[in-house]
Amino acid sequence: MEKKEIKISVCIPCFNQGEYLAEAIESVLAQSFRPYEIWVCNDGSQDETRYIANQYTEVKYIEQVNKGLASARNTGLMNMTGDYFYPLDADDMMLENCLEKITETIEKNPDADVIAPSFKEFGVRDTTITLMKEPKLEDFRLANRIGYFSAIKKEALLEVGGYSPKMVFGYEDYHLWINLLSRGKKIVTLQDVLVLYRAKEISMITDAQKHHSELMAQIHKDFSSF
Repeated sequence: MEKKEIKISVCIPCFNQGEYLAEAIESVLAQSFRPYEIWVCNDGSQDETRYIANQYTEVKYIEQVNKGLASARNTGLMNMTGDYFYPLDADDMMLENCLEKITETIEKNPDADVIAPSFKEFGVRDTTITLMKEPKLEDFRLANRIGYFSAIKKEALLEVGGYSPKMVFGYEDYHLWINLLSRGKKIVTLQDVLVLYRAKEISMITDAQKHHSELMAQIHKDFSSF
């Protein structure tokens, strides 16, 4: 029997991160297992994002007025044609074997809905984060257990309506994992470090932490049993 092609669509949302965008795109183009397609979603940037994205013939480009990260990822989701959605922020990078390892894991775990790699921080921190094995819903009660840069089955994402637009200030991936696990979906983690996550003094996560209470309140409102 002929092995089915695993089609991974990489979506890079970008809001005023043009200075890093080329590195992100080139890290995807350098993969030992090429993605099925690469999308850059320009979320209303006022910098050189459009110009940089359009330098790459392999990149499919789309733009929208600024609506936030969750919306930008959902735009990528609605335009992609692969079977797996892989979000990569414009200031992060894949290691060259990232998609190869994820593809191998999908082949071994066809029932997995999310494949999450371990990662290494760089920038203001130099920390390696090794994920716990196959976290369950209860493991997420205290904190997020996986990175946003995880391969997600498109059909599973569509089933839950994508990323919640209510998570305006962040934690949109945390909300998504709880949503998926609450519906019986399966997460498989990799102990392999496959992504470089840029740690900065001021970033989206620092802004999200300022709104921690209201973001968690939204999560508890949406998932009362959680």
